[in-house]
Amino acid sequence: MTDLIYLMRHGQSVVNVERRLTCRSLEGDLTDLGREQAAKAADWLADKGISRILHSPFHRAEQTAQIVAKKLNLPLEVEDGLREMDCGDFEGRVDEAAWDEFMAVAFRWRAGEWEAAFPGGESYRQGFERFSRALHHVKETALLVTHGGITGTVTPYLCVNAAALQQNSVLDNTGIVILERYDTERYICRSWNLVEHL
Repeated sequence: MTDLIYLMRHGQSVVNVERRLTCRSLEGDLTDLGREQAAKAADWLADKGISRILHSPFHRAEQTAQIVAKKLNLPLEVEDGLREMDCGDFEGRVDEAAWDEFMAVAFRWRAGEWEAAFPGGESYRQGFERFSRALHHVKETALLVTHGGITGTVTPYLCVNAAALQQNSVLDNTGIVILERYDTERYICRSWNLVEHL
Protein backbone atom coordinates (compact mmCIF):
# COMPACT_ATOMS: atom_id res chain seq x y z
CA MET A 1 0.00 0.00 0.00
CA THR A 2 1.32 3.44 -0.95
CA ASP A 3 2.08 5.79 1.91
CA LEU A 4 0.10 9.01 1.65
CA ILE A 5 0.23 12.37 3.38
CA TYR A 6 -3.12 13.88 4.27
CA LEU A 7 -2.69 17.64 4.69
CA MET A 8 -5.75 19.12 6.36
CA ARG A 9 -6.60 22.70 7.20
CA HIS A 10 -7.95 23.16 10.75
CA GLY A 11 -11.65 23.55 11.45
CA GLN A 12 -13.35 26.93 11.63
CA SER A 13 -11.93 29.03 14.46
CA VAL A 14 -12.92 32.18 16.32
CA VAL A 15 -10.24 34.16 14.48
CA ASN A 16 -11.66 32.99 11.14
CA VAL A 17 -15.06 34.35 12.11
CA GLU A 18 -13.49 37.61 13.32
CA ARG A 19 -11.37 37.81 10.14
CA ARG A 20 -8.42 38.46 12.41
CA LEU A 21 -4.95 37.95 10.97
CA THR A 22 -3.43 35.56 13.50
CA CYS A 23 -0.11 34.24 12.24
CA ARG A 24 2.04 34.40 15.38
CA SER A 25 -0.24 34.15 18.39
CA LEU A 26 -1.20 30.54 19.03
CA GLU A 27 -4.59 31.52 20.43
CA GLY A 28 -7.81 31.01 18.50
CA ASP A 29 -10.16 28.23 19.61
CA LEU A 30 -12.40 26.26 17.29
CA THR A 31 -16.02 27.33 17.00
CA ASP A 32 -18.85 24.83 17.46
CA LEU A 33 -18.92 24.50 13.68
CA GLY A 34 -15.16 23.94 13.63
CA ARG A 35 -15.47 21.08 16.12
CA GLU A 36 -18.26 19.58 14.03
CA GLN A 37 -16.11 19.84 10.89
CA ALA A 38 -13.21 18.13 12.67
CA ALA A 39 -15.46 15.31 13.90
CA LYS A 40 -16.76 14.70 10.37
CA ALA A 41 -13.21 14.70 9.05
CA ALA A 42 -12.23 12.20 11.76
CA ASP A 43 -14.98 9.82 10.66
CA TRP A 44 -13.83 10.09 7.04
CA LEU A 45 -10.16 9.56 7.95
CA ALA A 46 -10.81 6.56 10.23
CA ASP A 47 -10.23 3.91 7.56
CA LYS A 48 -7.36 5.56 5.67
CA GLY A 49 -4.53 3.69 7.39
CA ILE A 50 -3.14 6.75 9.14
CA SER A 51 -0.45 5.82 11.66
CA ARG A 52 0.80 9.25 12.68
CA ILE A 53 -0.76 12.68 13.35
CA LEU A 54 1.27 15.90 13.38
CA HIS A 55 -0.12 19.38 13.88
CA SER A 56 0.82 23.03 13.87
CA PRO A 57 1.31 24.54 17.35
CA PHE A 58 -1.61 26.95 16.84
CA HIS A 59 -4.59 26.13 19.07
CA ARG A 60 -7.01 25.83 16.15
CA ALA A 61 -4.82 23.16 14.54
CA GLU A 62 -4.12 21.38 17.82
CA GLN A 63 -7.81 21.21 18.74
CA THR A 64 -8.68 19.87 15.29
CA ALA A 65 -5.96 17.23 15.58
CA GLN A 66 -7.15 16.23 19.06
CA ILE A 67 -10.63 15.43 17.76
CA VAL A 68 -9.20 13.27 14.96
CA ALA A 69 -6.64 11.60 17.24
CA LYS A 70 -9.34 10.56 19.69
CA LYS A 71 -11.29 8.87 16.89
CA LEU A 72 -8.18 7.18 15.44
CA ASN A 73 -6.70 6.38 18.87
CA LEU A 74 -3.34 7.89 17.96
CA PRO A 75 -0.91 10.16 19.83
CA LEU A 76 -0.23 13.71 18.66
CA GLU A 77 3.03 15.36 17.64
CA VAL A 78 3.60 19.10 17.42
CA GLU A 79 5.44 20.16 14.26
CA ASP A 80 6.47 23.82 14.26
CA GLY A 81 7.10 23.78 10.52
CA LEU A 82 3.35 23.42 9.90
CA ARG A 83 2.51 26.80 11.41
CA GLU A 84 0.75 29.46 9.33
CA MET A 85 2.72 31.93 7.20
CA ASP A 86 4.23 34.61 9.46
CA CYS A 87 2.40 37.80 8.49
CA GLY A 88 4.62 39.99 10.68
CA ASP A 89 3.26 43.51 11.17
CA PHE A 90 -0.23 42.48 10.10
CA GLU A 91 -0.63 40.26 13.17
CA GLY A 92 -3.90 40.86 15.02
CA ARG A 93 -5.39 43.26 12.48
CA VAL A 94 -8.93 42.97 11.13
CA ASP A 95 -9.14 46.05 8.89
CA GLU A 96 -9.57 45.86 5.12
CA ALA A 97 -6.31 47.74 4.46
CA ALA A 98 -4.35 45.06 6.31
CA TRP A 99 -6.19 42.29 4.45
CA ASP A 100 -5.52 43.97 1.09
CA GLU A 101 -1.80 44.22 1.85
CA PHE A 102 -1.71 40.69 3.25
CA MET A 103 -3.37 39.27 0.14
CA ALA A 104 -1.02 41.19 -2.14
CA VAL A 105 1.94 39.42 -0.51
CA ALA A 106 0.09 36.10 -0.42
CA PHE A 107 -0.53 36.31 -4.19
CA ARG A 108 3.19 36.87 -4.71
CA TRP A 109 3.84 33.74 -2.61
CA ARG A 110 1.33 31.88 -4.77
CA ALA A 111 3.32 33.00 -7.81
CA GLY A 112 6.47 31.51 -6.28
CA GLU A 113 8.30 34.80 -5.71
CA TRP A 114 11.05 33.60 -3.37
CA GLU A 115 11.88 36.94 -1.78
CA ALA A 116 8.30 38.21 -1.35
CA ALA A 117 7.95 38.91 2.37
CA PHE A 118 5.42 40.23 4.85
CA PRO A 119 6.62 43.42 6.56
CA GLY A 120 8.28 42.22 9.76
CA GLY A 121 7.43 38.62 8.83
CA GLU A 122 8.83 35.81 6.76
CA SER A 123 9.61 35.53 3.07
CA TYR A 124 8.24 32.90 0.73
CA ARG A 125 11.64 31.22 0.70
CA GLN A 126 11.57 30.90 4.51
CA GLY A 127 8.00 29.62 4.55
CA PHE A 128 8.67 27.17 1.74
CA GLU A 129 11.80 25.76 3.37
CA ARG A 130 10.30 25.16 6.82
CA PHE A 131 7.02 23.73 5.50
CA SER A 132 8.72 21.43 2.99
CA ARG A 133 11.15 20.19 5.69
CA ALA A 134 8.17 19.20 7.83
CA LEU A 135 6.69 17.19 4.96
CA HIS A 136 9.96 15.53 3.97
CA HIS A 137 10.40 14.09 7.48
CA VAL A 138 7.15 12.12 7.13
CA LYS A 139 7.79 8.63 5.76
CA GLU A 140 4.50 6.88 6.54
CA THR A 141 0.79 7.43 5.96
CA ALA A 142 0.11 10.44 8.14
CA LEU A 143 -2.26 13.30 8.81
CA LEU A 144 -0.73 16.77 9.06
CA VAL A 145 -3.11 19.41 10.46
CA THR A 146 -2.06 22.81 9.26
CA HIS A 147 -3.33 26.11 7.77
CA GLY A 148 -4.84 27.31 4.53
CA GLY A 149 -2.35 30.03 3.68
CA ILE A 150 0.89 28.09 4.01
CA THR A 151 -0.55 24.89 2.54
CA GLY A 152 -2.14 26.65 -0.42
CA THR A 153 0.96 28.60 -1.37
CA VAL A 154 3.75 26.08 -0.78
CA THR A 155 2.23 22.68 -1.62
CA PRO A 156 1.68 23.29 -5.36
CA TYR A 157 5.40 23.92 -5.81
CA LEU A 158 6.21 20.60 -4.15
CA CYS A 159 4.01 18.70 -6.60
CA VAL A 160 4.97 17.40 -10.04
CA ASN A 161 1.47 18.38 -11.18
CA ALA A 162 1.79 21.88 -9.67
CA ALA A 163 0.49 23.73 -12.74
CA ALA A 164 -2.89 22.06 -12.40
CA LEU A 165 -3.19 23.28 -8.81
CA GLN A 166 -2.43 26.97 -9.29
CA GLN A 167 -6.08 27.86 -9.79
CA ASN A 168 -7.15 25.83 -6.74
CA SER A 169 -5.15 27.33 -3.91
CA VAL A 170 -7.96 28.23 -1.50
CA LEU A 171 -8.63 25.58 1.14
CA ASP A 172 -11.88 25.30 3.08
CA ASN A 173 -11.85 24.59 6.81
CA THR A 174 -10.92 20.88 7.10
CA GLY A 175 -10.27 20.81 3.36
CA ILE A 176 -7.85 17.95 2.64
CA VAL A 177 -4.93 17.69 0.22
CA ILE A 178 -3.72 14.15 -0.46
CA LEU A 179 -0.08 13.75 -1.47
CA GLU A 180 1.75 10.68 -2.72
CA ARG A 181 5.55 10.72 -2.64
CA TYR A 182 7.07 10.99 -6.14
CA ASP A 183 10.76 11.21 -5.21
CA THR A 184 12.78 12.44 -2.25
CA GLU A 185 11.51 16.04 -2.46
CA ARG A 186 8.42 16.01 -4.68
CA TYR A 187 4.89 14.65 -4.57
CA ILE A 188 1.94 13.77 -6.74
CA CYS A 189 -1.18 15.60 -5.61
CA ARG A 190 -4.04 13.10 -5.69
CA SER A 191 -6.73 15.43 -4.31
CA TRP A 192 -6.98 19.15 -3.60
CA ASN A 193 -9.39 20.66 -1.07
CA LEU A 194 -11.31 17.43 -0.63
CA VAL A 195 -14.42 18.18 1.45
CA GLU A 196 -16.68 15.18 0.83
CA HIS A 197 -16.80 14.58 4.58
CA LEU A 198 -18.63 17.86 5.23
